[in-house]
Amino acid sequence: MFNFKLGIGLFAIVVLSLIGCSESDNINNPQNDSNSNFSTRPKSSGTTEAPPAEGIVLEGVSVPGIALGFTRAQAEDAYGEPHSCQSSGSPGNKAYCSFPVSGGGQVNVHYRGADGGTANGSQDDVVFKIGWTEATSGWTTTAGVNTTLAKENPEAVITAYPDARVTYNQFGNIYSVIDYPLGIEIIWEPDFYTGQTHVRMAIFYSMVAPPLPEKLTRVTNINLTTRKVRGKRQVQAYVKVQDEQGQSARGANVFARWTFPDGSTQFVEDATSNSGNAYFEIINVPRGTYTLTVDDVVLEGHIFDRANSVLSASVNVK
Repeated sequence: MFNFKLGIGLFAIVVLSLIGCSESDNINNPQNDSNSNFSTRPKSSGTTEAPPAEGIVLEGVSVPGIALGFTRAQAEDAYGEPHSCQSSGSPGNKAYCSFPVSGGGQVNVHYRGADGGTANGSQDDVVFKIGWTEATSGWTTTAGVNTTLAKENPEAVITAYPDARVTYNQFGNIYSVIDYPLGIEIIWEPDFYTGQTHVRMAIFYSMVAPPLPEKLTRVTNINLTTRKVRGKRQVQAYVKVQDEQGQSARGANVFARWTFPDGSTQFVEDATSNSGNAYFEIINVPRGTYTLTVDDVVLEGHIFDRANSVLSASVNVK
């Protein structure tokens, strides 16, 4: 007598075997375009593929799985549905989408419209920049740089990209290495809550390096306070100086003058500390109004932005 349950089991095994062979054929024979670093093979409905944990990054061209110039449809065909998207310019345009990478980290895909304008959230939007986080350490550029190397040895990144533009933060640490003609950037971002520095990398289309921004200094605050020490009145002043990026400008010479209640003046000078503050003090002063006026700020290679600076402040001593 025919065993019905046994027959169903054998049929299921045969079907699964056929499915397995078909899937194996698809993996071993992907339909690639001319760049073997990524695949454009069509995916069956309902399937997803997370970005691979390892691979070669071609500066200004592609990352493992997708390339600059891909449409949103092609990117999602390769990576599946994004984990999240953010809009910019107009609501719902999904100009920036993130995908989780196998093994940790995420890749961030930036889109613009097919006409070169702002993204509109359609499947025709085009990838123009691709970034990835520190945990995506298995992505290595053709120059041999990945996030692990960048974090452990920033100087090695400068060596790998000798023509890149290098910027530093107020503490003298490397903040960015950007090679515009190659289309690669590496950013070191400090986390002020943990004290650690995190690395992120990105590729973009090759371009001519923009002109260097004009280096400026600005006085952003003059803080005057009064106090008594052993019955004698004092006036203290902290002058905050920042650069064009809003970072504390250290080593800047601040030239200022006190104006006393009787109209007389006293010229003073001090260099800013690591926190960007110059300090001035007058002691044993009578009652009245005291004004500190900044006349100039001198820092090598910088221009004093007088028009956008706080130039004076006053305090009344009682």
